[in-house]
Amino acid sequence: MLFDFNNNQYKYREEFDEFPEIENHDFRFTKCTCGETDSYVVSTVSRHRNFFPIVACSHCGTLRANPYFTEETATHYYGNVYGKVKREDRSPEQLFSAQRKTSLAPFFADVMEEFDTVLDFGGGAGGRTSELADLGKGVWLHEVESDYSQYAYSQGIQPYDKTRKYDLVVVSHVIEHMIDPAAQMAEIIRDCCVENGLLLVATPIIDRQRARQWLQHFHIAHKYYFTHDALIGLMANLGCELIKQNSVDAYLFRVGAQPEPDFVASCYEKGARKTKSLVEADLKPSFKGLWRYLTQWRPQSHSQKSP
Repeated sequence: MLFDFNNNQYKYREEFDEFPEIENHDFRFTKCTCGETDSYVVSTVSRHRNFFPIVACSHCGTLRANPYFTEETATHYYGNVYGKVKREDRSPEQLFSAQRKTSLAPFFADVMEEFDTVLDFGGGAGGRTSELADLGKGVWLHEVESDYSQYAYSQGIQPYDKTRKYDLVVVSHVIEHMIDPAAQMAEIIRDCCVENGLLLVATPIIDRQRARQWLQHFHIAHKYYFTHDALIGLMANLGCELIKQNSVDAYLFRVGAQPEPDFVASCYEKGARKTKSLVEADLKPSFKGLWRYLTQWRPQSHSQKSP
């Protein structure tokens, strides 16, 4: 295991309760997005020092919190906890301004002619896609937090219209929050994307970092952490062909392709191999680790029976 809740040597971002009264809510064990259950434990702690079990899928390398929220628990968490704890009650104006600074418009510079309508799915205050509206694109927003969505509408972004489909659908830092990404992304593709349309998925990619750095990402609002290959495999299995990507977190797909099982399997195999190698590399014995063991070692309890 990389990160043990009982180890007091880690440097946490902050230390606070990410989910007050968590004991009053239900969790359940789940399969990975690839459909498999075999896994190994990577961490038992979040970046804020809450108990939070994370496992790595042996089949595709995706990390996931397991167990995790039921649908009812997720509804409570996002309706009553998430905004206050994770967004620190930021005003809509503040969130819009922060999102605007990380605008997605430059990423689409070479495909601007391929779309006229945009749906920002789960886009907060709409700041990351607002520049596309400035460039003459029609931009709609699907957002459950009404304070943020209302501000987006005041900035010229339109409310989500479920009767229409969109040339470009943006799912930016949403998939890692989904209870069932395979099913939920399939619904978005079916209900929101035009035929052969574009789909942007942005999410943290864990294999672009050393495993020892992963703790900074683990928090209760995130269920999944994808490798580069596992994300491509998941989307390919949903009929999405990769068009382009950046070196940080953004992947642009074209929907409507025919899934190729051999390609999906090869992606999952690469993802599993990469995750395992990263974990093993940071678990290798080292002088620092030996010194920590020697200085922190304590005798076993007198009640401990010898083998």
